[in-house]
Amino acid sequence: MEVIRGEELRELGYGGLYNVGKAATKDPPALVVLTKRFQSEHDSDEAEAVTLVGKGIVYDTGGLSLKISGGMVGMKIDCRGAAGVLAAFEAAVNCGTSTVSTLTCILCLAENAISSDSFRNDDILTFLSGRTCEINITDAEGRLVLADGVAHATMTTFDGGTDDDTHRTMPDLVLDMATQTGAQLISTGKKHAAIVTNCETTEHRAER
Repeated sequence: MEVIRGEELRELGYGGLYNVGKAATKDPPALVVLTKRFQSEHDSDEAEAVTLVGKGIVYDTGGLSLKISGGMVGMKIDCRGAAGVLAAFEAAVNCGTSTVSTLTCILCLAENAISSDSFRNDDILTFLSGRTCEINITDAEGRLVLADGVAHATMTTFDGGTDDDTHRTMPDLVLDMATQTGAQLISTGKKHAAIVTNCETTEHRAER
């Protein structure tokens, strides 16, 4: 298990995750990485390296774009993306799999709190990927933490070998899960999750 926490996130360039969580006084933001290497019966060319990335906002006030009219009530559930991928990782480890060679779980954990150190609308953040973003609403924090989580996933994924520096592989599939936007409730309602992908084959796999 690898944990990057607090000021180390800032020093290493995780500008999205760090800035969203830096106002929290109790628990600093953290990127947690879990990896499991499976003994596959398939050839290495057939078994996939899969990375799961979860949004883990442990409480969401909206930041300086404060949630109003009771909208903050229940925001302890804004970590369900991270909870979902962690549960999937645990199930795969316990049950095993013959189609995945390496499974990585990345948890983007932060509290979107309010303090004098909160990130602000009009701030320009630089993510791990090197891309930048101007903040228009601090309550759109999920995509900011996931930007760093997905960048981490596609830059360095540990495959469970004995030498951490030499056994790294690019994932064949990256899946992120998040309680991302209220607009999804309008399109699919409360009983169905939304799927967004750049690959039709992956979409059909998810539907099954």
